[in-house]
Amino acid sequence: MAALSTILNLVLCGLAASLGTGLKGCKPFFKKVTAIWLTPQGFKYDGTLALDEDYINQLKAEGNLIVLKGIRTFTDNTEDDVKETLDDGIKQVTRLGLYEFVIMFINGLYFHIALHSLNSQANYDATFIDRDGNILGTEAADGSLKGFTVGMFQAKGLDFATDTTGQKEGAEMQLTERDELDTSYVFIQRENLTFNPNLIVGVNEIVLSFDDAPADTDLVVSIKAVRKQDGAAFTGATYLLFTMSVDGVEGNPTAGDDTAVPGTYELTVSALAEDEVLALNLYDNANNRPGVVVGDDAYKSNTITAVVTA
Repeated sequence: MAALSTILNLVLCGLAASLGTGLKGCKPFFKKVTAIWLTPQGFKYDGTLALDEDYINQLKAEGNLIVLKGIRTFTDNTEDDVKETLDDGIKQVTRLGLYEFVIMFINGLYFHIALHSLNSQANYDATFIDRDGNILGTEAADGSLKGFTVGMFQAKGLDFATDTTGQKEGAEMQLTERDELDTSYVFIQRENLTFNPNLIVGVNEIVLSFDDAPADTDLVVSIKAVRKQDGAAFTGATYLLFTMSVDGVEGNPTAGDDTAVPGTYELTVSALAEDEVLALNLYDNANNRPGVVVGDDAYKSNTITAVVTA
């Protein structure tokens, strides 16, 4: 797979054609937006790495990529440019309208809550994915790919179901730097990638709880892990994907998994003492990331705490 910096604005004209934007008749077209990748404002994709599923999972686990997948309607709500007409009939543009979009989903109630957690002003950049798997972003000052600068991101109220329509969730988003699209867009064609960006899913939230209260002299703590979206057991992790602290001193379990009861993790720890404060959460210790990858999916969790009993 080629490095990301080498596939920016490359357009495949035909099976036997050369790649490049300068070839006659080789025109990039961006189709309906079906997914949006949110990154921290100012974040730049690493142009020295391959843009592949491994890199995307890395960004998700690091907390640098939020995936909004499954856009059903994408409505352009951009205001018109503001113009002034002078006394002699000459017109001039006094202000450019900013790009603004309304995006709608049918991803369920939990997704509605997740959208509201993203409400913000100037927190994110947005990279667009179209129905063909093409990617649209903008060029940073150093030539790297980055998302378009987002000003307002505001989730909408829930669209309740009726006898003839289903429930929908949505958000409004405004881009504050129009030139990023009008003069500095970056287009990555699906044919230049080894994966389909439309198949990338977001980070899944895991809810941890103590199955049994930690007690004095315990060498094993029992942790229950379920998916927040549907309450199903979170399975397949090992002790290597947990971190802990005792009275603020960080450490790690030394063994354990959920093989006995799926979703209940029996983790081996150093002997606990009464009144110590134990905290524990999912964490990728090998790569020093707050998110973990199990199989092909990324996860993050809450941090649970308990005071060790007698």
